[in-house]
Amino acid sequence: MKTDNAYRFLGLIYRAGKVVWGYQAVMKALSKGNIILLIVAGDCSPRLKNKLLAICRQCGSQAVVYGHKVELGTALGKPPCAVVGITDYELARVIRQKLQEVDV
Repeated sequence: MKTDNAYRFLGLIYRAGKVVWGYQAVMKALSKGNIILLIVAGDCSPRLKNKLLAICRQCGSQAVVYGHKVELGTALGKPPCAVVGITDYELARVIRQKLQEVDV
């Protein structure tokens, strides 16, 4: 299943050390300009979602709304998380392509 491939690849990116997860870590990385692609869980609060998407627009990072908090956390081997940031250009390109394959 293509959705599984996207989550599996996200887990590989995490193990490669190219993922920042959780609100505080993502906000810190965004402020430093380290986030290339931000993945926001579809089931996070509308207020948080709008805030994160606005910040991405301001700092020039790409953002996509995908999946659910539990699924994102599970892909990383972590508790549920609302936001995941990819810090590598090439890996961000590949994960974005995989997410587009599942119609994000």
